Amino acid sequence: MITIWSQELPIFTLSSRFFHPRNQTDNAKTLDAIDELNPKKIDWIYYENDAILEKYKKKGLPFSLTLNPQIADSLGYTSKKNKIIDYKGEIFIAPWMKSWKVKNPYWGCVNNPNFKKLFLDKSLFLASKEPYALMVDDALFNARLKKVKLIGCFCNYCTKKYNLLNRRKTSKSINKADYINVSGKGSFNIEKYESFQEKSVVDFLKTWMNDVKKVYPNMLFYTNNPDGEWNQIYKTFDGGIAEIKEIRINDTDLNRLYRNADILHKSQVFTLDSENRDLQFKLLEYNIKNKRETIFPWDIMIVKENRRFYMPLDTIKKIITELEIKYKNKN
Repeated sequence: MITIWSQELPIFTLSSRFFHPRNQTDNAKTLDAIDELNPKKIDWIYYENDAILEKYKKKGLPFSLTLNPQIADSLGYTSKKNKIIDYKGEIFIAPWMKSWKVKNPYWGCVNNPNFKKLFLDKSLFLASKEPYALMVDDALFNARLKKVKLIGCFCNYCTKKYNLLNRRKTSKSINKADYINVSGKGSFNIEKYESFQEKSVVDFLKTWMNDVKKVYPNMLFYTNNPDGEWNQIYKTFDGGIAEIKEIRINDTDLNRLYRNADILHKSQVFTLDSENRDLQFKLLEYNIKNKRETIFPWDIMIVKENRRFYMPLDTIKKIITELEIKYKNKN
């Protein structure tokens, strides 16, 4: 089995975007979860302040810190000049973020030098807080637009770079459906432009990782890779953390998904996008039986409803205790 963590696989992990309680009505408590569940590390968390990180450090709990394409560049906002522009001339906002009440919903463009510097500066700041890994949430960046049929970013930096790379190349296609006309910028081959955007993201990430490692050579890099996907962008990372759907909770699918990561020498850990306790039990059982890293079903995302799920801590402890006893003499 492949692991990039240590010789002994860290069986249990806590994943929590933000420290709890968030306010007086928040019944979730991160420190209670740590004390009750005794995780080996905590992943996919966003930096809030040094005081919170000190709490993790005092408990000897390694942690990863997270970035995303919406890096704020001015008083908590993301200025539009550094952002992805679609072929309609509109600033890109991910579909699931359009209803979010946040200051910075706009995604940065990987071909924009201002955003590159912003992303690296933020990364070095986070790395200085002593995480064992940096995680990128929504690591597709410009390539994400292909999934919603918006092709890619058509800011001046992207179109100029694309035209420079393709100025001596001609296409054999004469099918107008293969092209898109962008106001004020010309005609672009859709397939070529999508490939150009994907390569731009891969190049951006490789350069970024190298720059971070010049200062922090032991840093690991994670991404969320939905449903265990390993495309060319996700392959640049050391490991993946992902939500999977209920339909994947069976030995055949789980064996395949974990094997895909093993073949690539990547770590992989899943959370289940469901409140179904029987299925949560099945995922925990599979992971304990097969000695796979496990994220506790506490503070996990229910994607369709855009909210978090917290299984009671005593329920989690009871399930894990029963499973550990069951498989103690079988492994």
